[in-house]
Amino acid sequence: MSSHASTVPVSIHEQRPEQLSGRVALTLLEYSESSFTDPHTVVNFEAPQFDEAAFSHIGKIYEGVEPHRMGGHTVVQNPKNTPECTHHYDPNYRDFFAVQLQHRTVLETLCISTRFFAGNPGSDLTVTLIDDVLKTERTIPVPELKPDCEHWLDNIHFNTTRIVFRFKAGGITRVWAYGTKAALQPEELTWLSKDRTVVFKEDDFFGGPNFALSHKANRATRHMLGWETSRSAMGLQAVFPITAGIVRKIVIDTYRHVNNNLRSAWVFSANLPMDSTVQKEDCPQWEVISSDGQIASTHDLKAFFKQQHTGKDTFPTYSIAAKAENFWNLETTFELQKDAMHIQSDLHFKATHICIMLLPHGGLHAIKVLGIPEVDE
Repeated sequence: MSSHASTVPVSIHEQRPEQLSGRVALTLLEYSESSFTDPHTVVNFEAPQFDEAAFSHIGKIYEGVEPHRMGGHTVVQNPKNTPECTHHYDPNYRDFFAVQLQHRTVLETLCISTRFFAGNPGSDLTVTLIDDVLKTERTIPVPELKPDCEHWLDNIHFNTTRIVFRFKAGGITRVWAYGTKAALQPEELTWLSKDRTVVFKEDDFFGGPNFALSHKANRATRHMLGWETSRSAMGLQAVFPITAGIVRKIVIDTYRHVNNNLRSAWVFSANLPMDSTVQKEDCPQWEVISSDGQIASTHDLKAFFKQQHTGKDTFPTYSIAAKAENFWNLETTFELQKDAMHIQSDLHFKATHICIMLLPHGGLHAIKVLGIPEVDE
C-alpha cells in the first residue's frame, strides 16, 4: 500500500489486560473462504457460544471464520494416462478476512480468539493494520495461535481504519479491537443516493434496485436480502438520480450473497436537469466482441445472445464491456466478490444521475453513492 510500512513484533498474552480502552465496532468487509461457519460472527461483540447439540447439514456448528481445508493444494491428473497424477502444494497460500473499524481509531489492544477451535485453530497468522487516511500500515506477525483460547495483543498504538488477517488453515472465532477515536477522521460525506428511486426497472426477480438504494439495506438482517435477478437475466442497469454534488465514494455491497453475487459493475455519471426523463435507449450500451472476431453493440444482451445462438450447435466465447453513450461518462468499474463490501474512495466527479451496469445475473445487497452536495448560490 505504501512505503510507510513497518513490521512490529508485539507481546501476546492469554490473559485479558487489566486496563482496556473502549471496544470499537467492526464490520466484515471481505473474506477468502468460510465453508464451515457464518463468517460475520467473527466481529460479534458477544462472547462466542458453543451448543453441543447444534449441527447443520455439514456437521458441528461453530462461530467465526473457518475456511475449507483445501487452500494451497491442487491435483493434476493426466487424462491420457490415469495412473499419472501430480499433487501441487503451495506453502505461500493464505486465507484471509478484512474488517473495517467504525471510525479511525488509535488502536491499543487487539484480541484474537480461537475459543472452541480445540484441534483446528488458524496458524501462521499475519495481522496488517491499515490507516487509509495517512496511507500507512503496520504488520504484526503472530506465528502461533493456541487452541481454544484468547490472544491479547497490547500496546499497539497505531491509527487504524482497517485490519487484514492472513492465516493458514483452521479457524478464528472472534476479533475485538480496543482504542480511542483518532483526532483526524476521514472526510465526512453525505449519502447522495439515500432512498432514491430508479428511473426504470429491468429484471428484479427478488427485491429490487429501490431496496438496494434505501436506508433499509443496512446489514441488519442475518440472511440474504436485496436485489436478485432471475437466472435467465444477462446484463442489467440501475439508473437513478442523486442529490446533485461531487461524488467522492461509491459502495457496492454483496452482503450475504455467497453463491449468486454479480461479478462486474460499471459506474457512469451524467449531469442533467432533475426533471429529465431517461430512457433505456439513452443509456450506455454493451459492447460484445466474440472469439471469431465479430464486434457488436446492444442495449439488450439477453435478446442479442438469443438471436446469435438460434439454430447453431456451437458458439464462440465473448468479451463484454459497457461503453459510454450520449451524455454518460464512465467513472469507475468494480470486480465484485461474494459477500463483500466493495468501497471505492478518492473519486471526484460532479453528477446528478448515476447509471450502474451489472453482469451477468444474481444479486447484491446495497448501492451507496456518497459525496459533497452542491451548494446553491
